[in-house]
Amino acid sequence: MGLGSAFTIGRSALAASQLGVQVASNNLANAATPGYARQVLGLEPVPGAGGSVSIGRGVAFTGVRRQVDEALNARLNGAISEAAAAQESLRILSGIETALNELTDLDLSSELGSFFTSFSELANGTQSQSQVIEQGELLAGFMRRLRGDLVEQRNQLDDRLGALVEQADAIATEIAALNEEITRTESAGNQNNPLRDRRDELVRELSTLMDVSTVEQASGAIDVLVGSSPVVLGSRSQGIELREIPAGDAIERRISVSATGQVLDVTEGEIGGVLASRDGELDGTIARLDQLAGSMIYEINRLHSTGATAAGLTSAASTLVISPTDQTLALNDPLNQTLAGAAVAPTNGGFLVRVVDEASGAVSTTRVDVDLDGIDGAGGAGFGDDTTIADLASALDAINGLSASVGGDGRLSVSASPGTSFTFGDDTSGVLAVLGVNSYFSGSNAQDIAVREDLRGSPGLLMTGRYVDGDFVENGTGLEIAALQDRAVDTLDGESSAGFWRTTVQTFSVRAGSAQTVAEVTAIVRDGLESERLALSGVDTDEETLSLIQFQRQYQGAARIISTTNQLLDELLAIV
Repeated sequence: MGLGSAFTIGRSALAASQLGVQVASNNLANAATPGYARQVLGLEPVPGAGGSVSIGRGVAFTGVRRQVDEALNARLNGAISEAAAAQESLRILSGIETALNELTDLDLSSELGSFFTSFSELANGTQSQSQVIEQGELLAGFMRRLRGDLVEQRNQLDDRLGALVEQADAIATEIAALNEEITRTESAGNQNNPLRDRRDELVRELSTLMDVSTVEQASGAIDVLVGSSPVVLGSRSQGIELREIPAGDAIERRISVSATGQVLDVTEGEIGGVLASRDGELDGTIARLDQLAGSMIYEINRLHSTGATAAGLTSAASTLVISPTDQTLALNDPLNQTLAGAAVAPTNGGFLVRVVDEASGAVSTTRVDVDLDGIDGAGGAGFGDDTTIADLASALDAINGLSASVGGDGRLSVSASPGTSFTFGDDTSGVLAVLGVNSYFSGSNAQDIAVREDLRGSPGLLMTGRYVDGDFVENGTGLEIAALQDRAVDTLDGESSAGFWRTTVQTFSVRAGSAQTVAEVTAIVRDGLESERLALSGVDTDEETLSLIQFQRQYQGAARIISTTNQLLDELLAIV
C-alpha cells in the first residue's frame, strides 16, 4: 500500500460522512412527518487487495434503508382495522341507545305500560273510551316515530357506507399508482424510500376502512387483498364498489370488486363495523320493534274483533285491502301477496256470528268455517278449495239478517239489516284479526300501526265487553286486553309484550356494554403496536443529533487524512 491508498480511504470517508450528514438531516427534517420511517445509512468496510498485510481500502456505501419491521406493520394494520370496526360499532350502538331512550319516562316501555293501564282503568270504570283511544294513538305514534328514527339512522349509515367505499376505492387507486412509480424508480436496484413511506401510510389508511393484507412482489410492488380476494394487483386497481343485492323484500348492501363483481368479505375497519352493526343490531332492533307492533296489532285486534257492546254492531269493514288478483286466491296461498305480508297468518278454524233481532230479541248464532288446511278436494296438498276473501264474504252474506261483500276498494264489508245487530265471537282462525274486521288497530307493523280511523272519530265503537258462554260481560274485552301486558303469546316467541321489549332492551344493553369494552381493548392493542412501530421507525431527535455530530467528526477526520497524506506526498516530491 502507498500514499495513493490513503487518498482513496480518505476520499471514501469524506463521501460516507457527507451521506451520513444528509441522512441524519433528512431524519431530523421529517421527525414530525406522519408515516415517515427513519432512514439508516448502509456502510461497510472495503476489504484490502490481499498480500502480507491487508488493512482495507476505506468504506463503501451500500444504500439507505428504511428502519421498518414488515411483520410489525402487518400486525399494526390488523389492529387498526379491529379498533376502527369496534369504534364504529360503538358509535352506531350509542345512536340506537339514544333513540330507544329506555329507563326514562319517554320510552316505549312506559308507553306500553300506560296503554295497558288505560284498558285496565276502563274495565274498572275510571277512564272513558275516548281516553283509551287517545292512549292507543299515543302508543302507535310513539312506535312509528321510534321506527322512523331507527330507519333514518340506517339511511345515514347507507350514505356513510357509500362515502367510505368511495374513499377506499380512491386509496386503492393511489396505491396502484405508487406501485407503478416504485417499480419504475427502483429498477436500478435502490429503494425509493419516500414513495414506500407514502404507500405504507396509504395501507394503514385503507386498514382503517377495511381489513386488508399485503404481499410484496420482487419488483417492489405490493398486492393488496381483502381475505383472499385481490383489490390491487401491482399497478392495477381492481376497483371497490358498493352494490345493492335484492334479498326478498329487503335490499342488502355488499362491498364488491368492480372488475370481477366478487363480493368482498369485509368484517373489520369502519366499513366492516358499519355493515355488521347495520345488518345486525340496527336491523335487528327494527325487526324486533316490528314484531312487537305486529303482535300487538294481531293480539289486540283478535280480542277487539270478537268483543261486543250492549248495542252490538250494525256494520263492520276490514282495514286490510285485498288486491283484485288476490281476492280469488286462498288466504293461505303463497301466491296471495296481500296476505304474504301479514305479520300473522290466519289458520284453519272458524268464528261465530251472533245476530240479534232488536224488535223480538231473538238471537241466532252461526259458525263460519275457515278452511285453511292446505289440502285440496282430492286429499292432496293444495289450496284449490281453501277459503278466499270472496268465500268469506259469501258465507257472511248467507247469514239471515246480514249482507256482506268485497267492495271495489278491496275491503270486506258486513252490514246488518234494519232493526238487526251482530257481533263476532270465538275466532279460532284469527282471520278477523288479520283482515282487521272490527279491529282496534290498523296496519301490520311499527311503520304503519294506527288506531282504526273510524274508531278515532266514534269512541262508542270501542268494544269494551264480550259474550262469555252466552252472557254479556260489560268489561270483558277491557280486562282481556289489559291482561295482554303480562300474558305470554306465540307471536312474541312465548313472551308477553312487556317481557319481549324488556328482553330486547336488556339484550341491547349487554351488546352496547360489550361494544364499549371491545372498543377500549382494541384501542389499547392498536396504540401499543403503534408505539412499537414508532420506537423502531420513528425519529428520535436526540439520537439523530448525535449521529449528525458523529458524521461531522468523521468528516473532519477524513479531511485530516487527506491533508496529512497530501503533506507527506509533498515532502516525498521535495526529496526526489
